[in-house]
Amino acid sequence: MFCRSIRFRLTLWYAFTLAVVLAASGLFWDIYFSRELREHHDTRLYLVAEDIANLYFEDGRGARLPLDNADPERCNSLEEYVRLHNWGELVQILNRDGSVTCASMNLRKYRLPLSKQALLAATNGQPYFEMASSESKIPLRLLTYPVLEKGQIVSLIQVAISLSEVNRAVHHLRLVLLTFSPLVLLGLSFGGWFLAGRALSPILRIAREAGHIDAENLTRRLPEGESNDELGQMVRSFNLMLGRLEESFQKIKQFSGDASHELRTPLTILKGETEVALRWAKSPDEYRNVLESNIEEINRMERILEDLLLLAKSEAGELPLQNAALSLSDLLQELYLQANFLGESRRIKVLLHLDVDGEVRIIGDELRLRQMFLNLIVNGIKYTPEGGRVDIGLGLDDSNVVVSIKDNGIGIDKNHLPHIYDRFYRVDAARNREDGGTGLGLAIVRWVVDAHGGLINVVSKPGAGTIFTVKLPIGGNAAYRQRQEN
Repeated sequence: MFCRSIRFRLTLWYAFTLAVVLAASGLFWDIYFSRELREHHDTRLYLVAEDIANLYFEDGRGARLPLDNADPERCNSLEEYVRLHNWGELVQILNRDGSVTCASMNLRKYRLPLSKQALLAATNGQPYFEMASSESKIPLRLLTYPVLEKGQIVSLIQVAISLSEVNRAVHHLRLVLLTFSPLVLLGLSFGGWFLAGRALSPILRIAREAGHIDAENLTRRLPEGESNDELGQMVRSFNLMLGRLEESFQKIKQFSGDASHELRTPLTILKGETEVALRWAKSPDEYRNVLESNIEEINRMERILEDLLLLAKSEAGELPLQNAALSLSDLLQELYLQANFLGESRRIKVLLHLDVDGEVRIIGDELRLRQMFLNLIVNGIKYTPEGGRVDIGLGLDDSNVVVSIKDNGIGIDKNHLPHIYDRFYRVDAARNREDGGTGLGLAIVRWVVDAHGGLINVVSKPGAGTIFTVKLPIGGNAAYRQRQEN
């Protein structure tokens, strides 16, 4: 469990990254330091060889004289010249045949080697640097420098320097890196562990606070503080999520209570009427009346359950729209004829206004659109007094169709307007079982409108009537089609 913690993993990755950085840095400084020292020695060897060539082989007129055989006088002057400049390099001069003519005294009996590569480079007039070793196996850096006169080799000057100090310095650097890098890595890892703990402590505190939140105390919120960093944004997002969950739980509780109430009422009526019939009814007509009343309550429960199932499937995405091209003007004319039949018994006049030049065709689900508009028309008839009027209008607005359902009925108070699309929500004045409503009609209307990518608006005034305006895109809901295709 400890190894799986974020703090441990952060520290582990931090230590691993730091180890890689330290290793790369150490390798870089090792290579860089070694190269710089080697280049410094190469420059020094070249300058020594050049000084010897200019001062030892030039005559008074600038020409370079060969030294084919050992000349004690010139060899002594070479030794004096080396000592005068306090050089510690090993110097050896070869003639054109490759024989040693002079050598510094610090060489003693040892002779610097002349490799084939150095000889080839000298033949081409190029100085050549290489690695060599002394008779005591001391590593040397060796330069073979050709002395030229008119393109011809006069002599070869070989200058070497011991690399013991260089190797010692490089070895010391490596020792320091290998000794202190693990200590630095260990110290910084402890620092990383401490910083990871400090950085994660607010998250642990939030986790502890979140662990105390359940369905019983969704009103509780996490402390946000005043910081606007990533952690503060996360806390605010979490609190917003809790707010949405609280709202959803409240809706579920309200929905459960309303559904229980709506279903309990017809069940109570069924039970009561049946018990009365069993105790007191005697004639067939009395039994028939009871059975007819029972059928009405059963039909009412069936409508409630069907509407609930419809909304549940729509929210779960299990009720896809059957979109197709349809004639909206023909559909409204059919609904107009049905509405006239429904309004005859109460002498409610239904009028259809087609403010279009011809047939209006849209993309949509004809069954759901019929259900939506019929719900709005039936509501208009239901809440309009006898002798009233319901107007159905159809018009165009750019790439949208606009359908309005207007009545001059009892209207809706402005306090109720924000809730009329909630399930089982009905205005108090309309809570009358004789109306036969389930309280789910407008919730279904809102779902159908949203599924078609449309908008619905309501304007109402108590005692003056209500106007529902539905705006639908002619080409259908593109976003819905894309979701279905994916």
